Amino acid sequence: MKLKEIAPARLGVYLLGLLILGCGIDMNTKAGLGVSPVISVAYAAAQILDLPLGAVTFAYYCVLIGVQYVLLKGKLPPVQLLQFAVSLLTSLFIQLWDEVLPTAEALGAKVAMMFIAIALTGIGLSLTVGMRLIPNPADGLAGVIGDKIGRGLGTGKNLLDAVSVVLACVLGLVFRGRLLGIGVGTLAAVLLIGRVAALCQPHVARLYRKAQP
Repeated sequence: MKLKEIAPARLGVYLLGLLILGCGIDMNTKAGLGVSPVISVAYAAAQILDLPLGAVTFAYYCVLIGVQYVLLKGKLPPVQLLQFAVSLLTSLFIQLWDEVLPTAEALGAKVAMMFIAIALTGIGLSLTVGMRLIPNPADGLAGVIGDKIGRGLGTGKNLLDAVSVVLACVLGLVFRGRLLGIGVGTLAAVLLIGRVAALCQPHVARLYRKAQP
């Protein structure tokens, strides 16, 4: 893939997807019912270290890129190093939304915000993946894991989600004596984000075709 082969419209949709994805991820944290697995480790670490979520997310994504490099035994395609740029953009968007989005207080507001967050995360995920450019590090690692075990992206994502939740639980219990960011919202995200992305897929596929030069 060469930069000159990427249509501006395709890149624009991809960037819009990252912006929406960042909003969904951060809104999930503001709902207070449990964050999505993809951000659970970064969220727990941010709470423990009292650091901005965006900064910790960037560091976490860099770790995920490093894990890909190790699993591929140093054969990570050079173009995939652009995941660092994607990580920075996503983290900046998360921090941007973190500064402007309110925290839900009432239970009804929490539930409503959780479902909106799940919908936005699924839409953002569908747009970024559907433009077939550079995956975010979590999706990139899920793909590598799926390939390594011969079961594909879906199974790789399920395994990565499970490991992420376990690590987030361990961090919270060891350093704060309680769970940090793990709750019913986490389970809802596992069950529903993929379904939202699947519902969006046919529409995103049409966008992809229209965005081609």
